Amino acid sequence: MRSLFTELAREAGVADHEGLARQLHLLYDGGGVSARMDRDPSAATTASAAAAALFDAAVKDRKAVDAR
Repeated sequence: MRSLFTELAREAGVADHEGLARQLHLLYDGGGVSARMDRDPSAATTASAAAAALFDAAVKDRKAVDAR
């Protein structure tokens, strides 16, 4: 899973694609564990929103660097 996240972040032009992939992988694993352990049906939605925020921030950072 981390390899997929790394490749997607690299393709999006994220400078620290490895770091973003680690963060996304943690959210992926944590969402799954929370859904099972806490019986929380909203865990996937919450993890997805957090992942989108991380990804958007990483892409904005890339665009800010590109604009310089």
